[in-house]
Amino acid sequence: MAKSASLAFVLVALGGATVGFLAAQVIPLQLKAAEDKPTKRLILTEPLRGEITLASELNGNDGSRFVRYAISLEEDEIVEISLDGALEGVVALYDDQLQLLDNAPVVRHRIEESGDYVVVVSGADAYSYGPFTIDSRSVELTDTDTVTIGEPFDSWLQGDADEIALNIEEAGLYQLEMRSDDFDPYLAIEGPNGYTREDDDSAGDLDARIADFFEPGEYTLTARSAYDDGNGVYTLLVAPHELPGDGELRNDGSLTADGSLSGWYSGEPLIYQLELEESSLVTIEMRSADFDTLIEISGQGVAASDDDGAGGTDSRLQEQLLPGTYTVSASGFSATGSGLFELNVEMEPTEIPPEL
Repeated sequence: MAKSASLAFVLVALGGATVGFLAAQVIPLQLKAAEDKPTKRLILTEPLRGEITLASELNGNDGSRFVRYAISLEEDEIVEISLDGALEGVVALYDDQLQLLDNAPVVRHRIEESGDYVVVVSGADAYSYGPFTIDSRSVELTDTDTVTIGEPFDSWLQGDADEIALNIEEAGLYQLEMRSDDFDPYLAIEGPNGYTREDDDSAGDLDARIADFFEPGEYTLTARSAYDDGNGVYTLLVAPHELPGDGELRNDGSLTADGSLSGWYSGEPLIYQLELEESSLVTIEMRSADFDTLIEISGQGVAASDDDGAGGTDSRLQEQLLPGTYTVSASGFSATGSGLFELNVEMEPTEIPPEL
């Protein structure tokens, strides 16, 4: 643990992302080489500019160059140290006992004991040189265990799951998102009448999103990492989900030629009917920004489905169909997805007999 001690003689730098068992071999050599070199000081919230050059200290393990700084940090403080500029490199945080705490282009770490620490900036490899800027700040967290609709909720995950209260006062459509740059978020919610949903990656970039219709009541959000081993800062945001167009949803009924509708998927397939009076080439597209769509059609001896035919995670079916009644099922590739979708239907009369 860090203590209030001089860091002039305690330093180690591992170039790039090289850490682990090599540290025991590299530390003594570089520590001895750095004994007579003063340590510059980094002050939290004050940007600091530097540069990796041929004159910078050498990591004998991989040939990369590095510079080192001392920084004073307080117990329970969550510090964020980021690297910007032309240099392709990483920033690493060590305590005064040469224990590596974290290393990445952006380091976020909860400080366990007040004292002096070491920040090392190193090139990604032996060919990485250039100017850089270190930005540092203390991350402010939300000081409550209740998330408020429309206000970001910032917290720190330390391995175990966090439980956060949510009060829905007015029934309606809401979107819940959990985002983090430090780990893969996983979000679950439980509420009145046995309501439960969970999600891993629906918000993209490993972030979690749950969009659904919520009745008034008290809900409990469970925020964790996908593999229960994540540490770092995350943000929860609960907001009303705006409806497109005229704000009306249609979750069943008939589909019309060259028409479109908006629907709401919440884990169960939505069933529509398609009536054809003549043989037609029918194109059905299902698009959503909230979940991975899946479209199916059946009837008159036809059974077809599509997942990603419209590009991305959107669906597209194109079939030659005889006159008759067909069932169209709109759902998600995963039953854990939920949210708004748009269904578009185009019909073109054709004399080409369908291949049944």
